[in-house]
Amino acid sequence: MAGYKVQGAQAEPASAVAPDVPATGRRRQALALAARLLPGLTGRFLAGRYMSSPSYLDPEKTWREARLQPLGKDMAVLRYPASGKAAASRRVLIVPGHDGHARQFVRLVASLRRSGAQVDLLVLPGHLREGRTRCGLVEIVRAIHQCGDSHGPYDAVAAHCVSASGLLFAMAEGFSCARFALISTPVDLMKLMRLGATQYGISGRCLAAFERRVSQLCGPYRPDTPWRSLVEARTEPALVLHARHDFAAPSADARDLAQALPKAQLDLLEQGDHNSILGMTSAIRSLTEFLTRA
Repeated sequence: MAGYKVQGAQAEPASAVAPDVPATGRRRQALALAARLLPGLTGRFLAGRYMSSPSYLDPEKTWREARLQPLGKDMAVLRYPASGKAAASRRVLIVPGHDGHARQFVRLVASLRRSGAQVDLLVLPGHLREGRTRCGLVEIVRAIHQCGDSHGPYDAVAAHCVSASGLLFAMAEGFSCARFALISTPVDLMKLMRLGATQYGISGRCLAAFERRVSQLCGPYRPDTPWRSLVEARTEPALVLHARHDFAAPSADARDLAQALPKAQLDLLEQGDHNSILGMTSAIRSLTEFLTRA
């Protein structure tokens, strides 16, 4: 999809590491040393990195068949009209994950449009300009509320990964839609956070500082919030779409989520994983049928 860019990771200063060690290895060495000498400071720094994304959309680009609708100073909506000349019969909102790419949803957007839906794809904070800007649950929930207030109401909403949890928080606070789909949902956010910490190879005091800081940055939407309290009161039809081999969110948790939702349909796919499920034909078919149902 034109207009999408990825900013590369910044390299560590060469003077801090041995010159004959590959760049990735040098960064690992520097990080391990920092975690040992300054565990609290390093943990807090890594929490900030974890809560931000290097990917962004270029608002200056022309988006084929879509209009970029501003949403406050740091958010936007990519609006796709229904295909053909007929007026849109349904309005669907898609909320990408914390580190999600708009291009991940190209096939789903096209399928929904062919089914007569107008599609709004939410561009979350931190994804509208170059540079790493925090995009955690606070920012995601705020974006969902603001999108609903400015561009809603929506007949259906689909949210991926952490944004699925953000959607549940937003609905508990009054955001409404007739039906919703939760894709690759990490029910246990503490487990997901610790999985994220493994990419840095930290442990002990550094890991504890990382977890505390991430929890603080999530504000009132803490990772250890009991998730059942968010879902058991929901009365809208829900689709829980998950890959059996999801590396980030165990499929057993998806089953628990579907069982706790009063009106849930569970689609557990044998192929795909946490992200690749978004482009699978069976997943696109299931999502399109559910999100456009009257």
